Amino acid sequence: MPTALSALLSARRFAVVGASTHRLKVGHQIFANLLEVGKGHGVSTIPIHPQADSILGQKVVHSIAELTKPIDVVVIAIPAGGVLETVDQIITHNKKWPAKDKVKAVIVITAGFAEAGAEGRALQHAVATKLALANIRMLGPNTLGALCPEAGINASFGQRDVAPGTIGFISQSGAMLTAVFDAIQNRNVGVSFAVSLGNAVDLDENDCLEYAIHDPHTKVVIAYIESFHNLPRFFELAAQLNGEKPLLVLKGGISERGQRASASHTAALATNQVLLDAAAQQVGFTLVNNLEELLNSAFFLAHHRSPENIMVITNAGGPAVNTIDELARNGVPLANWSTRAKADFAELLPGMAIHNPLDLLGDADPTRLKVALQIAQRDLNISSALIILTPQAVTDIPGMVDTVLQHQGKKPLFVALIGGQHLEKYRERLREAGIQCVSYPNDVAAMLKPLTQLTQRTGLPQFVHSPIHISRFSQPYSTKPVPQPSMEQGMTLLKEAGFQLPKSLILSKLDLNQLSHIQYPVYAKTGNLSIVHKKDAGAIYGVVSDVADAVDAYKKMSRFGNDVIFQQLMDIEHELLLGYENDPQFGPYLTIGWGGSFTNSLADRQYAFLPTTRGTLAKTWRRTKAAAQLKLSADQEKNIIDAMEALQKVVMGRHFIQALEINPLAITKKGVVAVDLKLRY
Repeated sequence: MPTALSALLSARRFAVVGASTHRLKVGHQIFANLLEVGKGHGVSTIPIHPQADSILGQKVVHSIAELTKPIDVVVIAIPAGGVLETVDQIITHNKKWPAKDKVKAVIVITAGFAEAGAEGRALQHAVATKLALANIRMLGPNTLGALCPEAGINASFGQRDVAPGTIGFISQSGAMLTAVFDAIQNRNVGVSFAVSLGNAVDLDENDCLEYAIHDPHTKVVIAYIESFHNLPRFFELAAQLNGEKPLLVLKGGISERGQRASASHTAALATNQVLLDAAAQQVGFTLVNNLEELLNSAFFLAHHRSPENIMVITNAGGPAVNTIDELARNGVPLANWSTRAKADFAELLPGMAIHNPLDLLGDADPTRLKVALQIAQRDLNISSALIILTPQAVTDIPGMVDTVLQHQGKKPLFVALIGGQHLEKYRERLREAGIQCVSYPNDVAAMLKPLTQLTQRTGLPQFVHSPIHISRFSQPYSTKPVPQPSMEQGMTLLKEAGFQLPKSLILSKLDLNQLSHIQYPVYAKTGNLSIVHKKDAGAIYGVVSDVADAVDAYKKMSRFGNDVIFQQLMDIEHELLLGYENDPQFGPYLTIGWGGSFTNSLADRQYAFLPTTRGTLAKTWRRTKAAAQLKLSADQEKNIIDAMEALQKVVMGRHFIQALEINPLAITKKGVVAVDLKLRY
């Protein structure tokens, strides 16, 4: 299926503006990469330079105006000041050709745009606008470029000899791409496609995910992202990948200092990390902590599925016990030997203590390791094995390594070869065979953490696609001020959705007649929905026992706004918070957790991004501290999930609602009651 990125990664005809005769210039590197990698793939590349006659034996065209052949993609590698004029020339060139022969995409390698300040932002906007109006897609500016080894395309100034493979790499940093290209050397893995997003004015991470979904060569996707361009769309695409092609994300700019660094790097926007963690759990992608985790996980997934139950096999008891602790700390499930396996050990290695870890003892030889690996490979309780070897006095390291290589089988193996640099040649032998090999087993435990998270997310309800995102991005611009809602409007919304509310009297002016007909005692507070922390602001009066108290309550509470609410007292067993936010970056989501007086002290929040299924809402509730501590009945839990589903129905389609919070959502003997609310349009 053609996607936006296909215009780049399936192109056959390139031109490089800024191709240079100087081997150290970026334009020369890009032209050389396109020329050499494209050989045998039907990819042609024309160098464009105002003075030169030939570059690398290829005839030079002096300007875009002189092009006499159709071009699919133009790569621009000249100073920023000349980019706008070049874009104008491309647009003029396109007028000469039929649709199939027009320039369809531009890669702007050049830096000096939005990341450089106000002048650069203005230039970037002008370039992007002209290209968009001409229906020409753009990658960049400030990009390393893009490549697709299988198609013979390397439109970048990165390494030339990038092997084709199954890993798709999306990066907002060109340096991250070059680091990956270097790391995959001698790792028996390759790249299906790689894109440096740069400032991502047009083509962004979502276009890359869409390409990855439909690309038959891509089996795993890894991404380094400093800022997201449309998170709701990202979630949808990640959900489509989930279960088919694992998605691993390294987010740059998490700390305050990191955010400042990324802003100067690619004009990035800060992202709420708590919400991103919640989205990853719901949608099905995995966040990693550093580049090492990202690459190790990707190298493993290029050949294997995520491990589910791991067995530790060793010749060193102490390191193995410590590794079991590390695996447990990282949430990695540990395997147990089956009854059949124990019988095999009793026959083949009598007297061996059969546990996890399996200690083959310090005098273990290749034969003993061979037996253990053969039994592990056929044990259905085991999905993968971690082999920890230390070079003890009688240890035959070359023989042990040969045994591992000969008994890989279908189940993935990890090896920790503990020791100094003299063992590195053996580690390299294992890595070249596609086996993850490290110096210390705790590195395997760290790598298995994100892989385990992928496994645990299998089967989660998918993110439900909505044709219209409830987001400020999609709302029409209006200069008219939005009238803020009243307490009565908020309560009406909830009643219509089926929420149970306490009996209430809302007064916008003092009315003794109505106050005399209240059944006392009642609870008095302001009806001003804009006050976030009513108690801290003094906007709660408290219990009112008679008409005189009610008059005093009205006079004091009316200082916070016209509406004062008198509410029946309730026998509340527990207080929760149920909220909705239409975030400008993340889009719409629900929040659930402890509420009332515990709202801030217990810091209990779980999130569900909308629209979603009842099953996901139930999982979200069960992850809260409140759910773990309260041990509610099945009926009470059903009522809470009903309330979450009802709130989703309230906000879906009502784009004018920016925030709605029910706090407390009270658990009572008569059911779940929305006691108080905040509402913002």
